[in-house]
Amino acid sequence: MDVKRANKSLVLRLALVAVGMFGFGFAMVPLYDIFCEITGIRIPIEASLEKDIKETAIPGREITLELLASTNNGAPWEFHPVNDTLKIYTGKLENTQFFARNLSDAPLIGVATPDVRPAEAARYLRKVECFCFNEQHFTAGEARKLDVRFYIEPDLPAHINTITLAYTLFAAPEKLADTNE
Repeated sequence: MDVKRANKSLVLRLALVAVGMFGFGFAMVPLYDIFCEITGIRIPIEASLEKDIKETAIPGREITLELLASTNNGAPWEFHPVNDTLKIYTGKLENTQFFARNLSDAPLIGVATPDVRPAEAARYLRKVECFCFNEQHFTAGEARKLDVRFYIEPDLPAHINTITLAYTLFAAPEKLADTNE
């Protein structure tokens, strides 16, 4: 009898562990988002409509915007900012561009992920237009400039004088064949 009771207890404990692991797996994404928000590791960059942007009548504070670009390992892209550094004003709509070229002899779809440093500055950056909002379809060898239109809120904290805006360009391998979109 004790063996049966021990086996039942073991099966019950293993089932509870399995259910707990399953639940933890579902909770990972929201927990990660909460962790990133608390630590400031990753703050989402908000998209804004141009009509919702209120440019200031007088020039805001001048800051430096550093632009960086990278590709994931082995991605067949040439990718870089048109300008590495810009002097911009808070409270004013600004524009910049990145250059991308498909170095392969096949069509590719590019997906870009942005990052802002310091992380605190992401709260004050509003993107109006960005190539990172959509997949970028490239034919074999195609090259083009990709636009970014953005706005830095005038209440950017005084201790932030330089913002780094970085993009990583990835190839979307599951959609390489179709470029008729």
